[in-house]
Amino acid sequence: MHSSQSTTVSRCSLVIRTTDVWTGRPAAASAVRVRLEDVRATPLRTSEGSWAFLDIHGNFCTIIVESDMYLPCTRQVDLSTLKQGHPVVELFLMPSRRYTPPASASGIIRRLTDGAGKPLSDVEVFAYVEDDSMARGRILDEEVATGSTKLRCLPGATKLKNGDALAVRGKDGKGAEWFRVLPTEDGEELRLELDRPTAGRWKRHTLLLPAAAAVSDRDGWVLLPFRGRVSPVGGVAVRLMHEDRTLEERWPLEQGKTDVLPDFVWVK
Repeated sequence: MHSSQSTTVSRCSLVIRTTDVWTGRPAAASAVRVRLEDVRATPLRTSEGSWAFLDIHGNFCTIIVESDMYLPCTRQVDLSTLKQGHPVVELFLMPSRRYTPPASASGIIRRLTDGAGKPLSDVEVFAYVEDDSMARGRILDEEVATGSTKLRCLPGATKLKNGDALAVRGKDGKGAEWFRVLPTEDGEELRLELDRPTAGRWKRHTLLLPAAAAVSDRDGWVLLPFRGRVSPVGGVAVRLMHEDRTLEERWPLEQGKTDVLPDFVWVK
């Protein structure tokens, strides 16, 4: 008499990496909760601190990251587009008002209000260092066309990490834009995968400047985290975007300090 035995083989459908944009390292496991919308499966923790989901049915899912230390993060994913055998999605988490800045970190914390003192939520804020000597590198491609999601660069003194925000701008300082990067070493150069298509067209030797970007929370607070060295003097160029309005400003920033600035009143 022979006994029969059934074997169930699980398939890893999705691995989620949650990266702290201020440190470039994985977010602390105790600080985040990761789930899939309308999916009851509980993720497994990997040895490198990622979140793995097994046997997901269907091609589409929505990742939801909840945290007290970071701003909420949601991403819809098409599983069929992920690399077979390596279905990894990396999410860059932005610090919230409750986040404790790293020692000697440079940053800006500020509350945004309207003319009546009401907090302004969901304001997109982008800031970058204008000092060319602080550049994180320069573009090596003869031209990075509009809509590109990759570029090659000659790195600067500060080593780039996953999730670093970089800015590019025209020679006249206009047309600045930003993106987060996933760097890969290739000899003496770096290949950068961008988290969004470029809006402009950028030529060889264009500088990649240190930047920060965030969205104000429901209480109007915004935290702009700069990783690595920034200019010891001056401040940063700032662009605020809310609904159909855009405002250009300049805010102070000190090397090695995270300052809470006075409320910024945006009178529309």
